[in-house]
Amino acid sequence: MEGLAAVALAIALVGVGFWTLIVRRNLIWKLLGLNVGASGAILFLVALAHRPGARPPIVGLGPGPSADPLPHALVLTAIVIDFATLALALVYVIFLTEHRHTQDVERLERDEERGWPQP
Repeated sequence: MEGLAAVALAIALVGVGFWTLIVRRNLIWKLLGLNVGASGAILFLVALAHRPGARPPIVGLGPGPSADPLPHALVLTAIVIDFATLALALVYVIFLTEHRHTQDVERLERDEERGWPQP
């Protein structure tokens, strides 16, 4: 039952993240929504890798089901990539805010269509 609750929570987190990406106009909120959605995807991978009664995959611990270390390694890699992507996107948002004086996506698109202001 723990795995099913984790899958449900992961689906809810991905839904909240995508909802935030669609509804919010502020770039910071969009980045937070993207981060929440990515965290939901990571939780989904962890929930799928859960095996009840599994032991660590160490030689000499005896018979029985062992946990697969590959999903956990992939999740650690996903966490690092998610952090690096978020940091780079925040730097870009700070650059846009300093040069365009707004974080509103619609205003940025409107200004870009007009070709104003030139950086």
